[in-house]
Amino acid sequence: MTQDVRQWLDEIKRLKQQLAQTQLDLNAAVESSDQWRQRYNTEAQQRRQEAGRYLEQVGELRGELERWQRLSPLPNELQVRVAVRQEIDQLKTLDEVKAKLIEVMLERDRSREQIHQLVEALDTEKTAHLETRNSLTMALGDTVDLLTKAQNQSQSGTSIFTISQLPESQILPQLPAIEDS
Repeated sequence: MTQDVRQWLDEIKRLKQQLAQTQLDLNAAVESSDQWRQRYNTEAQQRRQEAGRYLEQVGELRGELERWQRLSPLPNELQVRVAVRQEIDQLKTLDEVKAKLIEVMLERDRSREQIHQLVEALDTEKTAHLETRNSLTMALGDTVDLLTKAQNQSQSGTSIFTISQLPESQILPQLPAIEDS
């Protein structure tokens, strides 16, 4: 009879240890989930701030465009041609024409470059946001899966996988260091 009691006590001790390990794993998974959530929120906040800055730049450029349009309110190409022709007629010397041409070409090139930079910045931001969103969503999903497994296995009494035991394909992605802005 003492042998039976000893077996039961050993079994209880083993189950307590298993339960304690499961609880530790569950706590680690919850902590990991909290860390990923915090990283996601921080990254999302940074992306929102960057998007806000880009929207401000776009707004400034639109304002500048509207200002230029108000200075020469010409609704169609024919009126533009007439206005340009009048401006050209006011130029008296070849040097004035050359200077005006250089000025116009430089302004055109600056505008093109500025548009190109903004388009590139917006595309880069969109790509970075999508990549971040995908990796954080996958990491959050993996963490939720781990939590679900931990809960299911703690209820069934079987051992659970720890994060270090994940297959190589399920290792959670690492984010780059967050820069203060």
